[in-house]
Amino acid sequence: MNKIFSTILTLFILASSAHAGTLSADKIKSDVLGIILENYSKRASAEFDIKITMLPFQSLTVPDGVISYEIVNQSENTDINSRDIVRVNLLVDNKLQRTLSVPISVKAYEEVLVAAENIPREQPINSSRVVYKKMNIADKGNFVLTRNMITKEMVAKKDFKEGEYIDRRFVKVRPDVTRNSEVRIILNSDSGFQIAIDGIAKTEGTIGEYVTVENKMYNKTYTGKVIGENKVQVNI
Repeated sequence: MNKIFSTILTLFILASSAHAGTLSADKIKSDVLGIILENYSKRASAEFDIKITMLPFQSLTVPDGVISYEIVNQSENTDINSRDIVRVNLLVDNKLQRTLSVPISVKAYEEVLVAAENIPREQPINSSRVVYKKMNIADKGNFVLTRNMITKEMVAKKDFKEGEYIDRRFVKVRPDVTRNSEVRIILNSDSGFQIAIDGIAKTEGTIGEYVTVENKMYNKTYTGKVIGENKVQVNI
């Protein structure tokens, strides 16, 4: 679920004919849907079922020429929402004719952790207590746990019933960096210079999260990204 994609993704579909005075809404839907699917496949490893719900016109009149479409995505947000609007540029001979707001409905299926039995609060969640079930994670992407997460030590913060997906909001995960533990701080400069120093963690976090660390030799406090167990990367 942690994949980053370009803020502006440009994909072109050329029309079958170089001359088209009128484009039907169904033709536009057919052409644009393919590049929307391509766009979403870069955002997550899920299997997508996407439908264009409705366009606010029956047809469009455009000049003669080679027709192409360009998806413009201004957001780096990787959340998968069940309903979204995609902005699409319609071009003729690479000249912008119109920007369309295309409403879509999205289903995204991915294998997630589901309780194989009742798991009481404060009890460990491990491989013997869960199964993997493919479910629609649209609107739930920030809350589900995928297969690779079972490698972490986890404890339930609520009672999970058999068949219920494991909601990460109610799971305590052993952090990769714990408070007051010794850590290795990797200092990266804009020029590409890198040096490793020792430090003490002032806060805790898992890989991908930011923590505060302190180096007593230089009497410096930094905020850095957890990149491994007891490893923190700091950009300076």
